[in-house]
Amino acid sequence: MQVKQLTAVLAAAGALSLGMPVAEAAPAKNVILFISDGASWGTWDMASYWEYGQKGMQPYDSFPVKLGMTTYPLNTSSTPTFDNEAKVSYDPAKAWDTTSISGSNYFAGYDYIKQNYPDSAAAGSAIATGRKTYNNAIDWSNQSEPMRYITQDAKALGKATASISSVPFSHATPAVFGAQNISRNNYHAISEMMIHNPDLDLIMGAGHPWYNNNNQPRSTASYNYMSETAWNTLNSASSPRAFYQDKSDFEAFANGTLQVTGPAIFIPQVNATLQYNRTDVHGTDPNNPSGIAFNPNVPSLKTMTEGALNYLSQNPSGFFIMIEGGAVDWAAHGNSTGRIIEEQMDFNASVRSAVQWVETHSSWDETLMIVLTDHGNGMPMGPNSDTIAFEPIQNNGKGVLPGVRWHYGTHTNENTLFFAKGAGAELFYDHVKGTDPGLRDILGFNDGRYIDNTDVYYVMNAAMVPEPETYAMMLAGLGLLAFAVRRRKQG
Repeated sequence: MQVKQLTAVLAAAGALSLGMPVAEAAPAKNVILFISDGASWGTWDMASYWEYGQKGMQPYDSFPVKLGMTTYPLNTSSTPTFDNEAKVSYDPAKAWDTTSISGSNYFAGYDYIKQNYPDSAAAGSAIATGRKTYNNAIDWSNQSEPMRYITQDAKALGKATASISSVPFSHATPAVFGAQNISRNNYHAISEMMIHNPDLDLIMGAGHPWYNNNNQPRSTASYNYMSETAWNTLNSASSPRAFYQDKSDFEAFANGTLQVTGPAIFIPQVNATLQYNRTDVHGTDPNNPSGIAFNPNVPSLKTMTEGALNYLSQNPSGFFIMIEGGAVDWAAHGNSTGRIIEEQMDFNASVRSAVQWVETHSSWDETLMIVLTDHGNGMPMGPNSDTIAFEPIQNNGKGVLPGVRWHYGTHTNENTLFFAKGAGAELFYDHVKGTDPGLRDILGFNDGRYIDNTDVYYVMNAAMVPEPETYAMMLAGLGLLAFAVRRRKQG
């Protein structure tokens, strides 16, 4: 085994020394991780009702592995507290408590899941590193130290890597797959780290400083999501990666007529989001859930996904990719039923396209696909959910806005929905933390079993290890292998 492979193996083995659960190895050449950011239970239903008039028609609905996934952070501090004590948790009995209470929370369960929630940085870091941390952390520990993340492990195994999003590439979720920083708000430093990161081959996401949210040029740049230094670097002869921004480049990348080798970054000509932040500059469209016509000059997440898969699949050793429907979360914060359906539909189309890619160009025997959300947001439920506890979204038929009552304007600590299929997917069952009756009896989602968000890292890591070493054997040789790696790096 080469030194780079040993590094990744050691990272996985090291989990046991921290008392973390680790699955046995499985042969996944490719890992495709989809994150619909901020998708509460009702979000999945809303999009399905608009698209199909029923549930069960999305590609991930037929995935064989369906589990709940808890998402709580280590603590709710916004800065390191320099201890390893878990200050928050998840209790199914409290989360689904239908006892009526006074005030605007209506039921005890609603009140409970509105508390102690994660932000996307802590939740994403848990998925990317296998370790819980404080809110705001980008792969940064509560001891104020950088944490190794899954993209590094994949690159150490010789795989191609990518982080894709419908929001700025330096935003919390895409950032945890390509950076380490004490705060998610340090967009300038994060953008520079990602651009120069040798472990991240492909970056795709919004954040263009010279265009507004309607794809219109600015007279003055707005360097809110990336630094001027990063922008100038990308436009220089010494740029560490090829830079593309025209919609035609995204489309050519997706249909295979644009061949890219080496590190690359694609930033569409739009500032904060692909579509969510657009205003009515193109006229209304009754066929869209929001009633506002899509901006035709901006690529979709589906197009970005297709281009990324074309690019990554050139690597004979396989790849790791994270694809985020980031503006699902933005729409949830805005309690916007029409816009969240739009964003979730683009996410669903991206998953559908990736499934087609697997079944056409790969196979489920060599590719692991995971579909999840990093946390809930907004608590969308049925229109009478103020009097009927946990009433589901009301289906009003295909192409008709469903009946929804929003209960919150930010994140929740709910037990979220998780789907997986392909090489190593069954390993998630080795990490089951317990049974949540609400998933089974109220949502009717699965048999109630659930994992934690940290488990995703360990299964992805184990699935990518190409040789069937047991972790006991790895631990036995941990000291010797670590010494060998250090000596090799020292020359």
